[in-house]
Amino acid sequence: MKLLTLLFCSLMGLSAAAAEVFRWTDENGQVHFSQRPPPNGAQRMDLPDTEKGSVSSDNGLEERRRRERRLLEAYDYERAQKKARQAREANAQQELAVQCARLQRYWRSLSFPGPVYLKGQDGEREYLDDGQRAAEKARVRPAYVQACGRQP
Repeated sequence: MKLLTLLFCSLMGLSAAAAEVFRWTDENGQVHFSQRPPPNGAQRMDLPDTEKGSVSSDNGLEERRRRERRLLEAYDYERAQKKARQAREANAQQELAVQCARLQRYWRSLSFPGPVYLKGQDGEREYLDDGQRAAEKARVRPAYVQACGRQP
């Protein structure tokens, strides 16, 4: 057991020594980096811990992933809302088109020069005189303008 612990500690020391980085400038002014110092000496650099299990890198990465997830969820929500709004608008436009066609047919029947009638609640025909026809046109005109977007 002691042998295993000693072996483990020596391997950890080797990996730590392998992580040393030295920086120096040569005669031409060029900066060099190396794991071994040159014969004339160099400045030893302390690098931040970048191991996979590093706490600082995991926290930053996790926070970034959380922000990305929230952003993607926001985009999905906006996209769904836009689709729903477009579907409602298309449905409303379709309903207005159907209503406009129905009102156009009714307006044409009211404008017909011959006799015009409406069916009563009992199913009997009630013929309109000129005054009743004008009153019915006045009643229908606002709905026609709203549904068709123009005057009849």
